[in-house]
Amino acid sequence: MSTLWCLHGNLQQPNVWDGLSQGWLKTVHPELEVQTVNLWDTLTDSCWTWAERFCGQVAERSSHAKDIHYLLGYSLGGRLALHALIGSPGLWAGAMIVSAAPGTTGERGLKRDRIWANRFLHEPWDDLLADWDALPVFCGYPCTTPRPETSFDRAKIAHAFESYSKGRMDNLVPHLPQLSVPITYVTGSDDRRYGQLGNMLMQQCPSLVHVTIPKAGHRVPWEQPQAFAETLIQTLGSPPNHPEVRT
Repeated sequence: MSTLWCLHGNLQQPNVWDGLSQGWLKTVHPELEVQTVNLWDTLTDSCWTWAERFCGQVAERSSHAKDIHYLLGYSLGGRLALHALIGSPGLWAGAMIVSAAPGTTGERGLKRDRIWANRFLHEPWDDLLADWDALPVFCGYPCTTPRPETSFDRAKIAHAFESYSKGRMDNLVPHLPQLSVPITYVTGSDDRRYGQLGNMLMQQCPSLVHVTIPKAGHRVPWEQPQAFAETLIQTLGSPPNHPEVRT
């Protein structure tokens, strides 16, 4: 059995991946099981702790030695996916990492995330989302996925900002060239910061390919769903004569 494990980003819910489990991907890969992971229900004290627990759960679900597992992670989910790849490389057949940083931002980044954590505990929800979407990393593209306050636990958001901050992360870049797991690193053409990072990683990591999606910023899967779908199919390995992808 083949399984695709999908990790969402910050201020998202697992249902952002519903199109994968309910639509075109099942048409192309009917044998593929899509598992969306709720990061809010699996919070831990660090990215490494989360990855260790997650990989243990994936391994326990494997009923046969030939079971195949793929990883898909966006932004925060991508950072966690990178920890899982490095921590348990033999578990994974391939991965797609979307708009995720493998490096650390140090004390300055940790301080910034602590400010966000405090804001999400106390400030009006709509004001927070407006300020979040205005961050330069999103390249001016609007958010197209619903984020009602009732779907989130503010304390868990604050916890994630603190525990999974890039300021707390180890620098994962030196570990990535040692991986033999095929990795597709996806960025939007307008996300120049992460695009430069992808180019650097492709030069240093033999198993990593950087794919740039035109006319997209940071939230690539939802800004250019057709191009994202085609890239994901290539990552998974497309069966011959598959039907046209429709998102």
